[in-house]
This record gives sequence, C-alpha cells and structure tokens, in this order.
Amino acid sequence: MERARNVDPRDAWMLFVRQSDKGVNGRRRSRGKARRLKLGLPGPPGPPGPQGPPGPLIPPESLLKEFQLLLKGVVRQRERVDPELCTRGPARPTTVSPTPAWTAEEEDADEDMGAVLALLAAPLGPRAPRVEAAFHCRLRRDALVERRALHELGMYHLPDAEGAFRRGLGLNLTSGQYTAPVAGFYALAATLHVVLVGEPRRGPPRPRDRLRLLICIQSRCQLNVSLETVMGLEGSSELFTISVNGVLYLQMGQYTSVFLDNASGSSLMVRSGSHFSAVLLGV
Repeated sequence: MERARNVDPRDAWMLFVRQSDKGVNGRRRSRGKARRLKLGLPGPPGPPGPQGPPGPLIPPESLLKEFQLLLKGVVRQRERVDPELCTRGPARPTTVSPTPAWTAEEEDADEDMGAVLALLAAPLGPRAPRVEAAFHCRLRRDALVERRALHELGMYHLPDAEGAFRRGLGLNLTSGQYTAPVAGFYALAATLHVVLVGEPRRGPPRPRDRLRLLICIQSRCQLNVSLETVMGLEGSSELFTISVNGVLYLQMGQYTSVFLDNASGSSLMVRSGSHFSAVLLGV
C-alpha cells in the first residue's frame, strides 16, 4: 500500500501508452496498417472473367428479307426520279428447265434485283449527246461589197478566245465554205457588222435599197433552200448589224457559205469580227 501511494499517475499513464504498442495490440495495429497499404497501391491485373453468353443467331432467311426491304426502298426512291428505268426488269427465261417454279417471294426478289441492276447500270444523270461536228469562226479582215452585187464571204479565222470551238472536218477558212462531213440536220448562223462606204444617195430611200444576208447550199441561193434575212437601209446608221440563223439538211459532201446581197446604191464594208458558225444537230 505504501509503495502504491508513491506512484505518480502521470508516469503510470505514460507507461501504459508505451506498453500498448507491444503484444496483441501491436500485432493488430500492424495488420490494419498493412491492410490499408495493400488497398492503396495498384497491383497487377487479375485473371480474365468468364466468357459471356453467345449472341443471337440470325437465320439467312431474315437477312434476305431485310436485304429485300432495303432494295425495295432504293427502287421506290429511284422510281420517283426515273419511272421508266425501274419498271424495266430482266426478261424471264423462256426455256423449259427441270427446276421447280418460282415462289412469289422469289419473283419479288428477282424483280427487285433486276431493278437494282438497272439502277447500277444507268448513268447518274442525263447525258447530253456528243456533238460530232461544229465550228465558230470570224472574218479575218474587212470585206468590201460593191453596190448591186452578190458577194460570198471568205477569209475566216478561228478566234483564240474562251468559248470558241471547232470539232470535225469540213471547214475551209480561206474560201469560207463548210462541207458537211455527214448527212444530217445542221444549225447555222451568221452575223455581219456592216458599214456604209461613200456618200449616201440623195433623195428619199428607194424600196430596192435593201440588203439580203443568206446562207446557201452549193452557192445556189435561188435553186436550193437557203436561210435568208432581209433589211432596208432607210434610217440605218453608219454602222449596223444584220443576222441570220436556222436549220438546213445537208447531204454528205454538200457545202454551205455566207452571201451578202447588196441591192442598194452604195458600197458596203463588212467589218472583221463578223462570224459564221454551225452545229450538227443529228442525222
């Protein structure tokens, strides 16, 4: 009892705290500390888990039906654009074969497949026909046309400018004659820029003071069909323009050319830059 009274409470508490890290309490704390460290650090990946169940098996019949529905959608969409194309299908076989008759589903699938084949074989858009013969030329220099004269224009050149064209053979730039390479319908046009030369005739204009612009076949403007434009000179300025255009049927080897018939009492000058053109429309 006397010895117990001499023990300081604080020293006893500190002794208890120091002794608590040993024995059973020490082992419990070390286990908890190790467990916390193990949970905090990343470890190696674990083994793969079990394989999941296999996906559903889709029979080929279902895939075929889905494909047919897609084909029908494509065909209907194309029918709105080009009805004639999609209505044409492959011809049915006429020979007798030992195979069994087609079912309704097989016939629908065959029609859809034929429409899709026609769709794939068709061009993406409307294609314009190829022009096999065409040209556009201009006068190289001024051409003088005397009064009361029928003058055939020549001495052309091909302009080196955007929009000019020449395809096929048959154009003689020197003579101004275009020979048809094939028989067919040709669209022809000519435009002349004309200037009056010299003093105009005094007095009122006469009815015969006129100009005729012609595109003739074989230089026979009276015998063959020709394209013609007529204009009077009354009220005309110093510089004016006269044009003619139309369609002629030419046999292979026939030629056309431009004529100016000056039925007035004054000489005229056809300015350079006046042009002559032709395009083969078809046979």
